[in-house]
Amino acid sequence: GFGHPATVLRLLRAGADTALRSEDGKTALQWAKEKGHAECVEAFKKHVQEVVAGRPTATAAGGEGAGGASSGGASSAGSRVAKTLSPAVAAGRASSGVVAAPDAVVAAAERGEEEAVLAWLEGGGRVDATYERGGVSGLTLLMLAAQEGRERVVELLLQRGADANLQNSIGFTALMFAAGSGHERVVE
Repeated sequence: GFGHPATVLRLLRAGADTALRSEDGKTALQWAKEKGHAECVEAFKKHVQEVVAGRPTATAAGGEGAGGASSGGASSAGSRVAKTLSPAVAAGRASSGVVAAPDAVVAAAERGEEEAVLAWLEGGGRVDATYERGGVSGLTLLMLAAQEGRERVVELLLQRGADANLQNSIGFTALMFAAGSGHERVVE
């Protein structure tokens, strides 16, 4: 398996939180390493290099600089880990007004049919609508597209404001799905 390195990089660039952990305590990077997805591990390294390379610019432009942003991120990383949703919390959230994604749209995202997903969104569909599969709730179209390596659908959903840091009922994010899935056909 190769994971989806291009999708991993897109999610990281879109602000996916690398500190989030699944129910069993693993981060997306740990999933990639455990599954032997060297290309995804390299995507994480590339992103870190991009962030480090970008820091002097952020300092010059932002006043507070990357030090402020980075220390803020570090201090909240621990609290983010604590925010991993328990299945009970996720189930409560799923039943409390969260919009469900129709089966046809879920199938379209899974197959990479960006036109169908776009039409649904333009017709009023919610970009972070959820669905349930195999006893796991809180799954989003972004998670599914990332798992399947559907880069164009991932890009569309991110452009439309999909939250890359949402977690399903077992704590998985879109980044974890992209880093832990192994479809060779989407490596490029």
